[in-house]
Amino acid sequence: MSPTLLKLFHEYSEYHRDPVNAAIHKLAVPLIVFHVLAMLDWVSLGLELGGHPITLAHAVFMPALLWYLLMSVRLAAVMIPFSALCLWVGRMTPDEAVIGIAVLAWIAQLIGHARFEGKAPAFKDNLVQLLVGPVYFIALSAGWWSPTRREID
Repeated sequence: MSPTLLKLFHEYSEYHRDPVNAAIHKLAVPLIVFHVLAMLDWVSLGLELGGHPITLAHAVFMPALLWYLLMSVRLAAVMIPFSALCLWVGRMTPDEAVIGIAVLAWIAQLIGHARFEGKAPAFKDNLVQLLVGPVYFIALSAGWWSPTRREID
């Protein structure tokens, strides 16, 4: 992992110390990634590549994937197929269901921060934390990083 990502992980961990809030995030963060990609995919850019429409999801997430690759190849190797899966499933999911998932995931996150953590989400202070959240929970779940132990790719 890059030193920048390690620093961002330590900052992010300061906002996710409560175990209930962390558990909520482990479920809600992937759902948020899903709904964001699914909703951005609703916006066509009027371009095609190999007969496939280019959407706002592609335009927004390509730079994010590049950022993930620069921060950690190992974490990017998880985020890239997960993101592709989100796009694929998102195209088959009814719009109403995507909206419902968005509402439930964000409410869960806000409850986790307000009720259990007692502090605002990390992205309130640094918008880059919106990119950090998904890979933070991947790294924690895979045992590749913890707030008390640093491991380098």
